[in-house]
Parts: sequence; C-alpha cells; structure tokens
Amino acid sequence: MSKTSVEQGSLAARLRAAAQAILRYGMAAIGPIAVAGSQFLLSLQLLRYLSPDDFGAFSFLLIASQFLTGISNALLCAPLSVVASNSNASERDALLRSVFAVNACLTAATLALFGLAGGALGSTALGTALFAVYAALAMMRWFARADAYAAGMPWRTIASDLAYSATLLIGIALLTILGSRTVDPPYAVLLASSAVGMLPFGRRYFSNQMRAFGRAQLRAYGTIWRRYSSWSLTGVVTTEMTGNAHAYIVTLLSGSTAFATVAASALLIRPMTVVMNALTEFERPRMARELDAGRLPAVLRSLVSFRLVLIAGWIVSGLAAAAVLLLNPGLLFPGSYDLNALMTGCALWIVIAGIRLMRTPESAVLQAAGMFRPLAYASIISCGVSVAAVAGILLLAGPIWSIAGILLGEAVFAGWIWRQALRWRRNALAARD
Repeated sequence: MSKTSVEQGSLAARLRAAAQAILRYGMAAIGPIAVAGSQFLLSLQLLRYLSPDDFGAFSFLLIASQFLTGISNALLCAPLSVVASNSNASERDALLRSVFAVNACLTAATLALFGLAGGALGSTALGTALFAVYAALAMMRWFARADAYAAGMPWRTIASDLAYSATLLIGIALLTILGSRTVDPPYAVLLASSAVGMLPFGRRYFSNQMRAFGRAQLRAYGTIWRRYSSWSLTGVVTTEMTGNAHAYIVTLLSGSTAFATVAASALLIRPMTVVMNALTEFERPRMARELDAGRLPAVLRSLVSFRLVLIAGWIVSGLAAAAVLLLNPGLLFPGSYDLNALMTGCALWIVIAGIRLMRTPESAVLQAAGMFRPLAYASIISCGVSVAAVAGILLLAGPIWSIAGILLGEAVFAGWIWRQALRWRRNALAARD
C-alpha cells in the first residue's frame, strides 16, 4: 500500500471520527438547547412583566431549585454512571434500587423545602404550592434523564427535553396573550412543562421507581455513600457556593430587588450554562463505560472534542451577548434596569463561563473515574475564596461587582481541577503501560 493511500485512509478515519463526535454532541445538545431557549424566553418575559422584587424572588427560587438538582447530581446521578457500569449484575441491581429509593426521598424533601421557602419570600399560597411541586418534579426529571443515559437510552432524555420545551413555549405564548403580571401563572406553566417532560421516560422508569421503596433499599445506599456520594455531596455544596454565593449573600444582605439586576445580567449566558451541564451529563456515563472497558485513549480524545464544542458555544454566546448589549439592549432589558450595571455584570459572567468551560471536561472525567475526593477538595478551597470575595466586594463596591468574587473562586477551582486531572492522567497512563 502506498504512503499516499495510507495518508488518505488516516484522513478519512479522522474525518469520520470528527463527524461522529459532532453527531454525538449534536444529539446531546439539541434537548438542552431547547430547554435553555424556552427558559430564557420565560425569564425575559418575566423580566419585563414583573416588578424587580418579584423577578428577584423568582430568580432566587430558580437558583435554589437548580442547587437541589445539583445535590441530586451528587448523591444519585454522578454515582449512577459508575454503578451502571458495574460488571457484577447482582450488586449493580441492588445499588440501582437503592439509588431510586433515595431519589424518592429527595423528591419529597424538595417539595417540603420549597413549601417553606416560597412563604419566606412572600409568595402567595398558590404560588408557593405551584413552585414546590414544580421543583420536586424538576428534581425527579433530572434524575430520570441521568438514568436514561446510564441505561443507554439517550433518546428518552432528548424526547423529555423537547416535550418540556414545547410545553413551556406554549405556556409562554398563553402568558403573553393573557398578560400575566404575577408569578403564579408562570409557576403553573413550569409545573405543567415538567409533568409533560416526565412522560417520555415511560413505564420502565416509573416501574423501577415504584419498586424502590423500603428500608432495605435505603440501607444498601450506604455502599454508594461511602464510595462516592459523601465526597460528591461535599463537592456539590461547595461548588454551589463557589458559583452562586452571590445569590444567597446579595439576597440576604441587600434583598431580592438588589439581586434582580444581578440575575438579569446573567440571563445572556444561561443557555451556555445549561448546555454545559447537560453535555457533562451526557459525557460522564460514556466516559465511565470507556474507562471500565480499559479504553483510555478514547477518553482522552473525548476530552479534546468536549472542550472544542464548549469553546465554540462560549464564543457564540459571547458574541450574541455583546451584540445585544451594544446594538439594542432595550430588545431584552426594560428601562427600569441600570444599563451600565447590566453590561458590567454580563461581561463578568462571560469571563466566568469561559473559566468554567476550561475545567468542565476534566471534572467530567474525574467523576467518571470515581475521583470524588479530589473534586471535593478543589471545591472546598474555591468555596472559601468565593464566599469571602463576594461578601467583601458587595460591601465595598455594591451588588453587581459581587460577581467578581465568583470569578476569583472559579479561577481557583479551575486551576485545582487541572492539577488533579493531570495527576490522574499520569497515573492512568503509567498503569496502562
């Protein structure tokens, strides 16, 4: 065979691999992009129709709901990737039942917690009930997405995301026609969207969920807790404070009205954040299966392609945000918000998103490898930086500049993750040789 033929064959193989990677990420991203887009439209609508106080309260509850799905991610979704790839069938089945049992407990706890949080923020009884049920369903849907990925049925996750988005878009159209000026109808729309989004998971998911009740299943979860979740939960709680310390500190010290401007400035990067998290949910179980099969080179190639996709999304998001703010900010933001503050906040959020995307692939592969303790150490250190920096900057420069404290914490987090990932890579390559 000639050298030219070999080179052509190598080029064709690389092109096929690139096409497969694009298709894989396209399938993983289509649902989250639809979800991000529909939620973005809802937030923009509420930004225009609600008072800053109501919008700030809505944004805070949404962040708190996402925090609880992050706890589900730590306790259930991240370990699920490792458990599902366990070659011991009897142990795998027992651990999977325990994960479903804990998911039921977390869903019930979420319902109770938001029943209290809504009242504390001054929501109506109806609004509190609607958001509490929505948050519980959102928790259940997030776990069901991870279960579908781990079971090798990604199309169910895609269908769920598209059903959720379509229902939410219909609801947004109805809200626009009716001209709602309170948070109760939007909460009802979110609840309906989550309920419809659960349907594609079908009988298999609900059957597994209904069978997973009892003390025996909960006791079996102790194995997962000791191996993975204790450190994973520590990582999620401290990661939340690294990335969202401003939401809690600003709302606590300055009120929901002050937080409204901070939340509005983050809207333009929210789609990027949603896609980043969703692609991680897609890649992590695939990486876990590759590592379990000993295919380390495939995992290392995935790190590169994963990062390139995230960088491309970040560039598009940044250019779109700049275009809106420079050319026609009134297209999205009402005149009651300070444009200079919005531009400052948006610029800071774009930089933060860039830092996050550079450590996201390494975080995914460390989770897939079960390296939850190093991840927890990284987030503990960055959490301390974020909380101290946010509080200090808030007192010295005001709410919008408190976002810079998040930037400092994210930079520390990314540097530590890269250090741990390089150490894991050296050890993995040495063990392979």
